Parts: sequence; C-alpha cells; structure tokens
Amino acid sequence: MTAPDAPDLLPAAVDTLPINMAILDHEGTILYTNRAWQEFGADNEIDLQPDTVGINYLEVTEASTSETGRAAAAGLRELLAGEREHVELEYPCHGPDARRWFLLRATPFTHDGDRYVVVAHSDITDRHEYEARLAASNERLEQFAYAASHDLREPLRMVTSYLDLLERRYADDLDEDAAEFIDYAVDGAERMKAMIEGLLAYSRVETRGDPMAAVDLDAVLEDVRRDLERRIAETGAEISADPLPTVEGDASQLRQVFQNLLDNAIEYSGDGPPGIEISCRRTGSRWEIAVTDDGIGIDPDAQERIFRVFERLHTHEEHHGSGIGLALCRRIVERHGGQLTVDSEPGEGTTFSFTLPAADDPEP
Repeated sequence: MTAPDAPDLLPAAVDTLPINMAILDHEGTILYTNRAWQEFGADNEIDLQPDTVGINYLEVTEASTSETGRAAAAGLRELLAGEREHVELEYPCHGPDARRWFLLRATPFTHDGDRYVVVAHSDITDRHEYEARLAASNERLEQFAYAASHDLREPLRMVTSYLDLLERRYADDLDEDAAEFIDYAVDGAERMKAMIEGLLAYSRVETRGDPMAAVDLDAVLEDVRRDLERRIAETGAEISADPLPTVEGDASQLRQVFQNLLDNAIEYSGDGPPGIEISCRRTGSRWEIAVTDDGIGIDPDAQERIFRVFERLHTHEEHHGSGIGLALCRRIVERHGGQLTVDSEPGEGTTFSFTLPAADDPEP
C-alpha cells in the first residue's frame, strides 16, 4: 500500500481543527474553508462568516451595516496589508451565548508566484470574560484601597495633633520616660502616614495617571536629582548617566520611578559613598533603562519579595522607608506596558532594569 503524500492529508487534518480557517486570494476571495468555518457560518447565519467558496470576504464585511461587520472589514484590511498581526472582534451569535469574542489572524504566503492569505478565527470568549472580571476586581480593590487610605488620614492626623499638644502643654511636667514614649508614638504615626500616602499613590496608578505623551527622561532625571540634592550632598553620592531617550509615558509617574530607585540606591549603599550608574539601550520599539548601584545587594531568595506592598527586608531602625516604593515602581512600569526586574548579589550591588515604549515607535 502506498502512503499518501502529505499535501493530500492536509485538508483532512485541517478539518479537525477547532479554529475557523479559510484561504483567500490577494483580492480577498475565499478559495477554501475548513469544517469549523462552515459550521460556524451555518449555525449563526451572519454576514460576517460566509461559508461559500468564491465569495469575496472583504466585500461581504464592507457591505455589512452592523458595527461588527465594519470592524471586521477594517481589521481584515489592516491584516492583509501587514499593518497588524491580529484583531479582536465581538461576533453576534445565536443560542445562549448571544455574543462571543474571536481573535482574527491573517498570515500571507505565496505559491507558484501568487499571493494568498490564511485567515483564522479563534474563540477567545473565555479569556475575554476572565480579563473583564479581573479588571472589575482590580477596580474594586483600587476603590477599596483608596477609600481605606483616604479615610485613615483624618484619625491619624488627630492622633498626631493631640500628641503634639500633649508634648507642648505638659512638657515641664513630663519625665524623661514620658517624653521618650511620646517620641515613639509620634515616630510611629509619621511612619503610618507615609504608608497610607504610599498606599493611596499605589491605588491611583491606573485611575489617576496622566495621559501618555512624549517624555524626555533626561529632564525627568534632572528634576529628581534636584529633589534629592541635599541627600546626594550629605551622602557624597556619585551619579553618572548615559544620555537618556524620549519615551511615551506619564512624566509624573516616571519621575516617581526614578526618585524611588535613586533613593533606594543611596539608602542601601553600605558604608562608603554611593556610586550609581544609569544606562539605557534600545530593544526594538522599547527602551530598557538600568539603575545600577554598588551597595549592599539583595539575597536572591528575597528579590521578588521586595516588590510586594509593605514588604521590608530590614527594620525601620536599619533603613527608613514605607515598604511600598518598589511595588509602586513596578505598578507604574506595568501601566506603561513594561517590566521592572532586579539583578543583585549580596555585597555586589544591585541593578534595577525597566522597559518603556519609545516615543518615536510606540507599541500598539
């Protein structure tokens, strides 16, 4: 028995796929559809999913009067032109699932000198609904964090005010122990205030950020160095930086990132004057910024913990801080579609690296 050639087996194999697939010529005419494509069109009887070979897919979608049809037509044209890799569309369907989401992809290829396109629809309704639930959950958590942090500020302000009043009014009547106890209470209140303000800033990264625009990171760094001028002078910190790029981002939030990373580099510098280097490199449509110090370093087992809210590796007596700065930095970088990572060895210093979209070629 002679084994069939691989091309003869392809139609049968493609018919088993759960993905709706068709092959179009360069003008958009359907030359082939698999079983999933045909069944979907027959079940839903919608003009966006013709199941007949010879129909022009572009013409059908462009003739549609529905919003979904127009979106499909525009997305398909962009796919065929190579302007996009994929398009997500909401399709009207029959049955209990009245509307479902599909991922539309198009891959061009040539055969015998002619250009063709493979079009495929994947059902992503479950993923889309999960993302919607996750977004709603995140929004509720942000609202809770904002409300909790906002409402805690007033009673904390009252505690601090009365401690200050107690110290001023009865200073002559307090012994050394009582004065020390008040100092401890005031210090605790101030630290709690910093934590509440940090939580408030963390909860508002997504909802209260400024619109994305071109941001000159050299100007951002100059502002941050000015803000940290006294601390830099007191510690003898030496900060060197490459010429930094212009990125697409929120200037106010990116300033927070630089300020937190530089402040951390100074705080955890060890015994000698801090040495800090800021470098950058282009990777495709993004810039990678690295802040490197020669400080005490971080144990490998603790390197993910430092990005958790209120996670501290040292006591307040050893190093100041609210324990939210790095969590805030990561959240800001993620809002910009990037990642913030750390590379460190105890006693060998630390490098924090984060990616941002280039202003001249932002990612879609």
